[in-house]
Amino acid sequence: MFTSFLQLVYPKLCGACEIPLLLSEDFICTKCKIDLPRLHMFTKGSNWLTAKFDGLFPFTHANSFFIFAEGGRVQHLMHQIKYKGAEDLGEYIGFWCGTQMKKSYESVSYDLMIPIPLFPQKQKERGYNQAICLAKGISRATNLPYSEKILQRIYQTHSLVGQNRVQRHESLKDVFEVKNAGLIIGKHILIVDDTLTTGATFIAAAEKLKAAGASEISFLALAALK
Repeated sequence: MFTSFLQLVYPKLCGACEIPLLLSEDFICTKCKIDLPRLHMFTKGSNWLTAKFDGLFPFTHANSFFIFAEGGRVQHLMHQIKYKGAEDLGEYIGFWCGTQMKKSYESVSYDLMIPIPLFPQKQKERGYNQAICLAKGISRATNLPYSEKILQRIYQTHSLVGQNRVQRHESLKDVFEVKNAGLIIGKHILIVDDTLTTGATFIAAAEKLKAAGASEISFLALAALK
C-alpha cells in the first residue's frame, strides 16, 4: 500500500518515453520494450552495421542492441544513461542485452569484455562510465567477465560531432593505451560502448588491443546510427 502511494506521489518514469511505470514494470514500460527499434542480434552475413567496419579492421562480430534515430525514444534513453546519472538504467539494459546474447551460440566464444574507457577527468566529473554500466549488466546475464583495467584513455579529444570517418579515426588513433597486455593475449575480446556512429572509436580501441596480442576482436554497441 505504501509503495503504491509513493508511486502515485513520486511516480517512477519510463526511461524511454517518461510515462509513469506500473508497479510491475522496472525502468522501461512494457510498450517501449516492445516498440523500441532493435536489431536482430548476431545475424550472419554483411549488413549496414558490419559495413561500418568492413575493410577497415579484421573484426569477428559487430552488433548493436538498438537502432539510434535523432529525436527518438532510444536517443532519450541514451541521454538518461549518459548524462542524467541513470547508472541503474544502464545496467538494466545491459542485462536485457545480455539475455538476448545468451540465445546465440556465438556469445560463448568471447573470452572478455572491455568497455570503452572515458578520460579519467571526464569520468570523475560524470561520476561513472556508462559503458561499464552496460558491461556489468551483460556480465550478470551471461557470466562473461569484463575488465576496466586493461584499456585506458590517455588523451581527451574535442567533440567529434560533424567529423567524417577519416577525421574521427585521425583524432582517435592514439587516445587509447593497453595496460596488463598479458591478460588479453590469445583471447577473443568483445569491445562494448553505448553508441556507434562511424565506428571510429571502436576501431581505435581495437587496433591497440589487437597490437597487444588479442586474437580476435568483436564489437557491441547499445545503439547504432543507421
